Amino acid sequence: MADYLNALVEIITSNVKILNDAYAKDDRKFPSLDQPFETTPSTGANAKAVQEATRLIVAATTQLATSVRSPMEVLFDQAAGMYNTVTLGFANDHNVADLLEEVGPKGLGAEEIGKRIGVDGAYVARCLRYLATRHIFREVSPNIFANNRLSSILVKSKPFKDIETDLMTKYDNAPASALVSHCTDEGFMGSRSFVEFMKEPKGYASPFSMTIQQHTNMFDWFEQAGQKWRAHRFATAMKAPASLWGKGGFDSAFDWNALPVGSTIVDVGASIGIVTMEIARAAPQHKYIMHDLEGAIKEARRHWASEWPQAINDGIVTLEVHSFFEPMPVAADVYFLRCIIHDWPEADCRKILGHIHAAAKSTSKLILFEMMALHACPDEQSGNPTAPYPLLANLGVAAGGFITMADMQMLSLLDGRERTASEYGELGRLTGWKLESVKPGPIAAFIFSKVTA
Repeated sequence: MADYLNALVEIITSNVKILNDAYAKDDRKFPSLDQPFETTPSTGANAKAVQEATRLIVAATTQLATSVRSPMEVLFDQAAGMYNTVTLGFANDHNVADLLEEVGPKGLGAEEIGKRIGVDGAYVARCLRYLATRHIFREVSPNIFANNRLSSILVKSKPFKDIETDLMTKYDNAPASALVSHCTDEGFMGSRSFVEFMKEPKGYASPFSMTIQQHTNMFDWFEQAGQKWRAHRFATAMKAPASLWGKGGFDSAFDWNALPVGSTIVDVGASIGIVTMEIARAAPQHKYIMHDLEGAIKEARRHWASEWPQAINDGIVTLEVHSFFEPMPVAADVYFLRCIIHDWPEADCRKILGHIHAAAKSTSKLILFEMMALHACPDEQSGNPTAPYPLLANLGVAAGGFITMADMQMLSLLDGRERTASEYGELGRLTGWKLESVKPGPIAAFIFSKVTA
């Protein structure tokens, strides 16, 4: 076995070769950070190898850099992480990437940027230099800044001059920018009361609600006067993770065609029904019922009328207004929830799954589509992948980074949580469901059967 540092270097070297070879087969070179981001092919048959090689490179390079730096430098970087949040939030919400997109690779001076966004140029230079030092934006010459591969994904869909005229539509068709803004706004607000809430909640719904001094959750706050634009931005932001997770896969997470023809499948908390549409197209012989609140169902009707009206007209899909906090009115063959359970405190999760259990038939299945948290140490029971020495079992930030960040975000905003497979199994046990199997993936499928007395 190679020594610690050389083992990390070998992981990096061997996987960089895999990455370069895959790109070479497509007659491409791996893009430099200095280049604007462009959507590229997934390298075809090499897609899985590229994905795995990328994860191992990120895991090993991060661990190598952390290992060779002094502990004080590493800890201080973490302690001062709030400056990542505020500088990125400043640049994104003041549309700096959009302005730089219009001037091109030659860049624009901080003084001129400042004039255009109403901030002193010296402040602009310092904030953008902080980000450029961390590879977000590029300082092409002293105090002259341009976009790079990272900052370019913050570009919105409107010209710079039009962005500030309508806050409601500012982030439309720009989910990455919307997600960054949501994290640096609501996420940052929640972080202010993070520790205080964990020690003594004082009746607040979450750290976020403690910060805003309201005994309500974030979703209810979005409905208040003056917050409609934030609710709209949040809805846009929730489209961004698809770029990390990829699209599809719900139709293959369970053998829908093995169900008897005409089975009833309920999408609990369906939103506009993206998952229902994918599954129903693959297995149109069944009956699908979408449940959500009135506003979501209204949006869903528009979506289906545009994308697949025949499914509604033929009765394949039915849209119904229903809250999952009320008793489930349908005895279905399969119930599924996509990224719902992680949004709610434990007591609410038990209530949601308990309502479904009460309505379910003895043969009913429950499927939870959620991210699966992984321990940083080996744990076969929770489904940790095998990682090469000396990497963390969850591959550190390469695999566990987004999930652990999302876990903190759920805690901060909603007192929700991401769970390991064993923790989902325990939640099922407490609500009358037995975890039968788990299909891993960026969004895992936790498949339960009903436990009857």
